Amino acid sequence: MKGSKYLVSLLAGSLSLSLLGGCAFQNSGTLTETTVVMSESVEDAEQSSENETVETGPLTGNYDADDLDESWSEGKAAIIKCNGESSEISGNGIQADGNVLKITQAGTYVFSGNMSDGQIQVDADKDDVVHIVLGGLTAGSSSSSVIYGIQSKKIVITLAKGQENVLSDASSYVYENASDDEPNACIFSKDDVSINGEGILNIYGNYEDGIRSKDDLKIINGTLNINAQQHGLKGKDSVTIKNGDVTITAGGDGIKSNNDTDADKGYVLLDGGTYRITAAQDGIQAETVLQINGGSGSIVCGGGSANASYDENGQIRENWGQWGGKMGEQPKMGGQEPPDGAEAEAGQTPPDGEISGAGQEPPDGEMSGGGQEPPDGEMPGGGQIPTDGGMPEESQISVKDSGVGAEDGESSDSAKGLKGGTGIYLNGGEFTIDSSDDSIHCNGNVTINDGTYIMDSGDDGVHANQELVVNGGVIQINKSYEGLEGLTVDIRAGDIDVVSMDDGINSAGGSDTLMSGRPGQNSFASGDDCWIRISGGDIYVKASGDGIDSNGNLYMDGGMLVVEGPEDSANGTLDYEGTAEITGGTFVGTGNSGMAMAFSDSSTQCSVNVVADTMLPSGTMVTLTDGSGKEILSVSPTKSFNCIQISSSLLVSGETYTVTYGDGESKEIMLDSVSVWSGQNAVGGIQGGQDHRGQ
Repeated sequence: MKGSKYLVSLLAGSLSLSLLGGCAFQNSGTLTETTVVMSESVEDAEQSSENETVETGPLTGNYDADDLDESWSEGKAAIIKCNGESSEISGNGIQADGNVLKITQAGTYVFSGNMSDGQIQVDADKDDVVHIVLGGLTAGSSSSSVIYGIQSKKIVITLAKGQENVLSDASSYVYENASDDEPNACIFSKDDVSINGEGILNIYGNYEDGIRSKDDLKIINGTLNINAQQHGLKGKDSVTIKNGDVTITAGGDGIKSNNDTDADKGYVLLDGGTYRITAAQDGIQAETVLQINGGSGSIVCGGGSANASYDENGQIRENWGQWGGKMGEQPKMGGQEPPDGAEAEAGQTPPDGEISGAGQEPPDGEMSGGGQEPPDGEMPGGGQIPTDGGMPEESQISVKDSGVGAEDGESSDSAKGLKGGTGIYLNGGEFTIDSSDDSIHCNGNVTINDGTYIMDSGDDGVHANQELVVNGGVIQINKSYEGLEGLTVDIRAGDIDVVSMDDGINSAGGSDTLMSGRPGQNSFASGDDCWIRISGGDIYVKASGDGIDSNGNLYMDGGMLVVEGPEDSANGTLDYEGTAEITGGTFVGTGNSGMAMAFSDSSTQCSVNVVADTMLPSGTMVTLTDGSGKEILSVSPTKSFNCIQISSSLLVSGETYTVTYGDGESKEIMLDSVSVWSGQNAVGGIQGGQDHRGQ
């Protein structure tokens, strides 16, 4: 439980149920047949959605023997000991060409020592698997990538246990032709790349990307610390991570796959791992499907939710949406420079004495993450362009400086935490997301089956252009413009906590109440079938706009829904365009009566709706008792309100109930219809069951 910000108690027979923070319930009594609606067996049945199909996503991690093989022996491997500007090579399949070490055939190649200015180049047969073992290598280049895969079937990089490696590419690349734009990453391959092992790899992508494969990129395990001008990890066809400890600071996206021509490619799959991602743009972005089966960590993007589309007064930040740029350029908060002392995020220069995203600065001579800093003059960026050793003549070269720009036709104009093009499937994992843009966003469907996702969003918490389905898990949205949003929203189970500046749960978008035309506003196709259905789950919503807003129909047939709605009269706890039917579950709503709407008369479960004579202050206790004086429910909202709405199967048609609030004021209500009102008329009229108003 999260503290007593909102308390609801339901008492029936020997069953006591309490709600703290809108999400956590405690069963402190013995279940009886008379309290069947609140019994665990009935709740489980309501939330199981037996007739519903749970979609876990199309992706399965495909890890072959080469991906998983960390073994090697000196007797069967080529051994390369780097000594500054020279190397000692023992074995076949590799030769030195000036400052370039060229691998030309399948095999295992073990690198150690210090390469002050050079490149490991793989140009083998297209069916060759090249196994590179990093056994304590510090390497840099003053003109290109450190590892450059020109051709192979796959490059497998093993991080030797107990060894730390540091790779740093040039900040300006030298190309043979002005039209060339590859390689562009510290580790770059035109073919598959897999990384395994129990060692440490520190990557400095001073030009653009940290690690990039133009095919499939897989991380099996190991510790990766990546600082990149543009993207941290990028696999054009896919990025798959089995395990590992991954820290990324990126001026573009943290993890990215961008194949937009093949429907079965362009995906990101996380099976496990620990992550600390700080990105100026998207945290994790998949052109097609993003699927998370496990893992944990934190994602901060676009300067975080402090760089929101709105300010603390709900006003538009006109210049919001300007993210990214070179590392060292700070995203502006709504077009304004951040205040002095603001924490440096991705793409920002940290204050003196601090390491961005890493906390304290390491001791002199150590790299962030524990790696050793090479001696002066041996890191790339300050070295001279060699005159021999396979590099082009001066008349042939083209030098390009680092920068974040479009590549492969892509565009990065968002700072979302998790972003999928066609589908997002969350089957597990524990992540905190602090995003300037939507925390979770998909142009298709979002399906949340399990896991814990804690979000602070500068725009929407979870947004789906099509279907948003919640089958379980923990969703905690501490800050958002709109909390949960989709063309349709289907909540079947889960613990959900939403705080929003506008609507808490919204279907089909519609017009933003607080600011029409705001920069982050999403649009939906008009005329499409849109609805919200709640059939299970423990849901708490605290909204400044509408609590639940369906631009079509609203259905509730299970679960526990508690809504702290608006304090102003321009919004309602419930808002819908069609009908709102409740046939099961428990609903408790408070807010302003100005635009109040009750559940429709087509409902089969009774509701009581009470309007107080004046606005009641936050903390006011409201109690519902039956005709014998037994307490059924009590609620103490954290916001001011004058409208109380309650629906539960514990309410029986034909019975009389009393709602008590404030200084002993009470309303007696006879349930002579499915939805009964009591109290003064609200400004703007009260809809839904309005013909059954009591006194």
